[in-house]
Amino acid sequence: METVTLAVESYLFEDETHQFRAIPFYELSIDEWVVYQDGKPKYLIDFNRRDKPIIQFLNKQLRGRDGLDSVVNKLGKQFDQHWTTKHNIDGEEIADSWQVEQVTLELFDSIENWGAMR
Repeated sequence: METVTLAVESYLFEDETHQFRAIPFYELSIDEWVVYQDGKPKYLIDFNRRDKPIIQFLNKQLRGRDGLDSVVNKLGKQFDQHWTTKHNIDGEEIADSWQVEQVTLELFDSIENWGAMR
């Protein structure tokens, strides 16, 4: 699998019971999306990699009016995985709590056997 390592900011969040650190990926461009597997960041979809077959497949699905999260969720089910583009951060961000972290994600265009899902 091809991977990418990003320097991103994590923040402290607080809910009714505790504080926790999470990465909301504010740094990503509009063409970059994180895919969460079982609630953890796992893959990076980079729509700037237009020549990749999976990106072409996703673009075709999106023209069909399905939202990206719906398409990613359906793909995950075909791999017996729970995938979503929605983070699970449920709480209020604590001001001035950021710190830089390194996160390594697999590029979504490297997923094996994706062509069988068309």
